[in-house]
Amino acid sequence: MSQIRSVIGINIAKGHRIGRDGERLKVSVRIAGMGGQGIIFAGIALARAAALYSLWEGKPLNAIQTQSYGPAARGESSKCDVVICDQGSFYPFLERPDFLVLMSKPAYEKFIGSTYPGTVVILDEDAIADRPELTCYELPAMHLAEEMGKRSAANMIMLGALVAISSAVDKDGVSKAIADISPMGSEGLNEKAFREGLLRGHRLLYQD
Repeated sequence: MSQIRSVIGINIAKGHRIGRDGERLKVSVRIAGMGGQGIIFAGIALARAAALYSLWEGKPLNAIQTQSYGPAARGESSKCDVVICDQGSFYPFLERPDFLVLMSKPAYEKFIGSTYPGTVVILDEDAIADRPELTCYELPAMHLAEEMGKRSAANMIMLGALVAISSAVDKDGVSKAIADISPMGSEGLNEKAFREGLLRGHRLLYQD
């Protein structure tokens, strides 16, 4: 039986690709921040996009999403883990993420130690001053969300950047997943913020 292994971090034309022909896919993502930032929402959208709307070499993907947060939902640390695999049976828990998305300083301090040398970090530069000795992409998600009129849209900006940088799931599939789970009336802003994140992530990935 072929071994399932992570194939994140292959640098092709400055891009982090998620596999080569003939390799099995397994990618892990941790999104972390504070309660109230929509961390769980972003993780659910990612997992739903992978499981329902994305393919890997013509085959459907499987995804498992787990979450944890402090005793108070708002203001306490929150994280959401997503593991995506092209196999039907795989270890569902995340130990060291291939991609770590960070939206608050406490999240950085708590989870940066869970990385490995190949982890790609994507962080909100408005919230985090520190920078890890890892491949790191930063964008002003909170500032951009405020310009759109709602700070809570920062989670969709970060999700868009993750999708652009990782190529882990189909971007149109993520749009569908966001529309599926968005509260009524928030679909337009969530999609706009996600598309802004995609644009920013693409620029970061291919900048000189």
